[in-house]
Amino acid sequence: MKNLNFGPMQYGENVTRSFEIRNEGLFEFKYAICDYNNEDEKNKIKEERMKEAEERLLGTKKEEVDPKAAGKKPDAKAAPAKAPAKGGKGEVVPDGQAINVSQYAITPAIGSIAPGSAAVISVTFSAQGSKFYNSTLAVDVGNRDPLDQTEGIPFQLAAESSIPGINTVDLDSIFEEQTVIPSLDPSLNTQTVISSSLFSI
Repeated sequence: MKNLNFGPMQYGENVTRSFEIRNEGLFEFKYAICDYNNEDEKNKIKEERMKEAEERLLGTKKEEVDPKAAGKKPDAKAAPAKAPAKGGKGEVVPDGQAINVSQYAITPAIGSIAPGSAAVISVTFSAQGSKFYNSTLAVDVGNRDPLDQTEGIPFQLAAESSIPGINTVDLDSIFEEQTVIPSLDPSLNTQTVISSSLFSI
């Protein structure tokens, strides 16, 4: 499982990290990100992927059985094919949408990636309270094997929010290398008092 670790942060601080979804194939694909524990969102993504697969299958069959398509000259007025995203690496054509999972804001959560390109996904953590936040995202990529990780590709997020404070109770941990005595009166102290005459020159 891939993960993104923010480390400890102070209460009220916002920190942004990022990760990439890269397309190293030959065709453009869509991706979608949601909360791994949100079954409704995952089901919506599955339905959309199944619909896309059925449309591709029907489109292929139609091309195979359409006798009029054979020998027909291409229409000059037809819309040109969609060009891949410009800029190569790091270029993405997002459909927008940002999602919130616990204290994390993820954007863009939906998009399309051209061959040889990568989508940079920004994750912003908002530190709140004194708590460890561990969440898992489900990353779904279109046109992949539907039997491979059917719940989506898990991606873990981890961050800790802390509230700064001063410990005034545990004196031994505060003054680790010092001797703390309750009074200047030697008769009231349990520690051994070393005479300063031993260190005279």
